[in-house]
Amino acid sequence: MPADDDLFQEFEHTGDLGIELSAPTRAALFARAATALARLMVEPDGIVARDRRHIEVRADTDADLMHDLLAAALNLFLADAFIWREVAVREQDDSLAAEFAGERFDPSRHHLLTEIKAVTYHQLEAGRAGPQWRARIVFDI
Repeated sequence: MPADDDLFQEFEHTGDLGIELSAPTRAALFARAATALARLMVEPDGIVARDRRHIEVRADTDADLMHDLLAAALNLFLADAFIWREVAVREQDDSLAAEFAGERFDPSRHHLLTEIKAVTYHQLEAGRAGPQWRARIVFDI
């Protein structure tokens, strides 16, 4: 996994938060996007991989897979207070299985950075771009 500074780039988007990222493989793109979501929400220092959560999503397009994976991951945080440090993704043609390694969010140990309300379809892109896989994602904050 790249250093946090190399994981994603933010871009300007009025009232929302946008990121762009790339990876050498399709599975790595989805794993990096899910990791970036956690990094946007909570300072990574202090997050320990004590527990694991699994998410499986199925969709017809890579953009829909990206949306559904990140929406389910956001729900892990919002509904279950689970914050992750690492994500591993296994892929098939129209589905992904992701394993999130982290722990329960503890406000006395974890620093909340950004409150993200939703993953949007606005300007959502995910797919192969030459030798790389790239994504562009906008979050409602």
